[in-house]
Amino acid sequence: MSRCRRVPGRHCTLAVTGLLSCLSPLTGSAETYSSLPPPPSAAASQQQQNYMLGLVVNGEERDQVVPVQFQNGHYLLRAADLQRAGIPTARITASIIDVSAMDQVQAEYDRQRQRILLTVPSEWLPKQTFGGAAQNGPRYPGRSSNGLLFNYDVYASQTTDGGTRMSAWNELRLFGNAGQFSSNGVVQQQLTGDSGYLQDGYLRYDTWWANQDEERALSWRVGDLITDSLAWSSSVRLGGIQIARDFSVRPDLVTYPLPSFSGQAAVPSTVDLFVNGYKTSSNSVQPGPYSLTNMPFVNGAGNAVVVTTDAQGRRVSTTLPFYVASDLLKSGLSDFSFSAGALRQNYGLKNFDYGSAAGSGSYRYGIADWLTLETHAEAAQSLALGGAGVQLKMGAWGVVNGAVTQSQMQGDSGRQYSWGYQYNTSRFSVGMQQTRRTTGFGNLALYGDRESGVATAETYTLSRSSAQYNASVALDRYGSLGAALIDITSGSGDRTRLLNLSWSKNLWGNTSLYLSASRDQQEGNWSGAVSLMIPFSDLSNASISMERDRQGGTAERLSVSRAMPTDGGIAYDASWANQSSGGSYRQGNLRWRNQQFETSAGFYGDDNYSTEFADLSGSLVLMDNSVFAANQVTDAFVLVKTDYPNVNVRYENQLMGKTDSDGYLLVPAISSYYPAKYDIDTLDLPADMAASSVEQRFSVKRQSGYLLHFPIEPLRAASVILHDSNGEPLPVSTVISREGQQSGYVGWDGITWMENLSEHNPLRAETPDGRHCDTELTVPGGRPKSLTTYGPLTCVLSPLPTGNTR
Repeated sequence: MSRCRRVPGRHCTLAVTGLLSCLSPLTGSAETYSSLPPPPSAAASQQQQNYMLGLVVNGEERDQVVPVQFQNGHYLLRAADLQRAGIPTARITASIIDVSAMDQVQAEYDRQRQRILLTVPSEWLPKQTFGGAAQNGPRYPGRSSNGLLFNYDVYASQTTDGGTRMSAWNELRLFGNAGQFSSNGVVQQQLTGDSGYLQDGYLRYDTWWANQDEERALSWRVGDLITDSLAWSSSVRLGGIQIARDFSVRPDLVTYPLPSFSGQAAVPSTVDLFVNGYKTSSNSVQPGPYSLTNMPFVNGAGNAVVVTTDAQGRRVSTTLPFYVASDLLKSGLSDFSFSAGALRQNYGLKNFDYGSAAGSGSYRYGIADWLTLETHAEAAQSLALGGAGVQLKMGAWGVVNGAVTQSQMQGDSGRQYSWGYQYNTSRFSVGMQQTRRTTGFGNLALYGDRESGVATAETYTLSRSSAQYNASVALDRYGSLGAALIDITSGSGDRTRLLNLSWSKNLWGNTSLYLSASRDQQEGNWSGAVSLMIPFSDLSNASISMERDRQGGTAERLSVSRAMPTDGGIAYDASWANQSSGGSYRQGNLRWRNQQFETSAGFYGDDNYSTEFADLSGSLVLMDNSVFAANQVTDAFVLVKTDYPNVNVRYENQLMGKTDSDGYLLVPAISSYYPAKYDIDTLDLPADMAASSVEQRFSVKRQSGYLLHFPIEPLRAASVILHDSNGEPLPVSTVISREGQQSGYVGWDGITWMENLSEHNPLRAETPDGRHCDTELTVPGGRPKSLTTYGPLTCVLSPLPTGNTR
């Protein structure tokens, strides 16, 4: 490689003349170089010399060739070139910078590779961020088609001395781009015997309309609703309106703070991140500061190890403890819910029973990644309540929470205090939560009970105090051990204290053993159970257990069960128990499901009392101008349309079934806003059928359905033989042109392949020697016969172009 140096304009002629004289054969001698020219000498350095050199900063090639001035032993670069290389603007004070004189900067000329090498403090360079903990994968906006859904569940039962009773739960749902409307209830009828306290007729549960704004993660609902609550507040049923932050519509967002790990690289390096002993990422970093935010979604305490390796293999390992708490909000993120309406009373007993106007609201805000503020308020005609709380992360030592609430209800005032602590690791966890209430404390739940007559001023339905303590530890090959203590004092002053101990262990394969014991601390009585579960397959298992209650009664139980396959079939569960009191207990249930409905029948009871039952559930869907029978839809669904029968459809790689005779299959068990993969299997299609697409990934809106179309159409293609006027095949590589279609080529024996054929297909052929001709392929109905070769078609070629003698 030779070094190029710029020459002043008035010396150009002399320079070129001198170069030519060096190459002239008349020259008596020529100078040769065994290496590249050295840097300018001290004498020459008194004059300014310009070079075009590659720029390298801290060992990183910047892919820039920049002008460099060499003058009096110093290297001068343009400010714009240094800024593009990442040098901070604050360090650049002129349009031309003498990098040799800059503080903490080293400049070196690499004459062999024609580069200028700069070494600067790594903290000067731009920060690099790897990962994206703000998002959980790409976003897939929810889709919805217009449609109507009717869910049903018909249940009939006959009991000993209780007669026969039938009930039919139902839901009518409309969905589309305007949101979702739903109304559900149950029809009950006593067929034989005495109905007792049960009512006959139709009973309405909930009626509402809802919609969501995915961009802003908002949802609103009008009609029957349940108010949102915090850990230290209560929910009530209202008939009214609700607007709330709804992060469930944005599964791509991570709402709680995840740790990030920062460092600096002096030279190009590789940074590996290990979390709890597992390698989670590997990134190539350039010189300068870096931040790793590609933390996996873990919860609780753990250790992260950051390993930095440079090009020479030098390795630096740093261990950092962390704690992740999903109850906290990321700094600057807010969460809220506001509801207003009338209190719902006698829910499940009366159709339209609403009381006083009431309102409830909660607001949470992430002040910092370690601190989340919470507020809550409730109001009614004679109730006012307000409270505030915090969630505080104590470094890597867990999370503490606390809240204070003040209330004024029907002339009485009171307070509620709540506090707790939680610490989790992969091996053990501990936690506690306590709540204390003074005598006059009240909230909307108590207010509604009093208004509906469930409670009076003399009966206090809220507990005076409650405390929960829990701990668990993983003992590796010795199983897992857990303990919990619950201490509750009711409004009437009665106290309940329960201690629970448990131990579980995997034995061989997926066989597991479980032991538990509970003690009533007030009465001093123990109860316990031991259970052994043995799986036979992925769907079937058997279990054997022995139990003892607090009164000293015992029972030995044997159970077998088989889960329902994802594409339908048979499932069952049966058990038998030998009880020390009440005789033996028997229970059995047989279920069968296809693509249209699910039915079951069974029994349960002991020697004195038994119940036989039967159930039929499913749904009817109106979409795409057709009615479809399918299994019950609890959330979202997808109607797959292929225009072809008996095509296998998969949801997240699980077989859902085959399309029906009209080419439809309804997939009912879909989680809304989950970006799932749907695909069809085209291997069994006839040779003359093809699908333009076989896989899609998307999400469906809540309580909605979507029509997914995988068009399967006849392959309108065929082989065609083309001959010239002499009956000879057209030459190989003749180009076949069709309007609106891609060009094709003629192969051996004049055969060409054509796709997307219609009834009339004009063809134009151009041979390699420039001749051309026109003909037409006619296909009756525009559908070629399967595996049929058409022709030969005669195409009369034009004469050879002038001057072409082939």
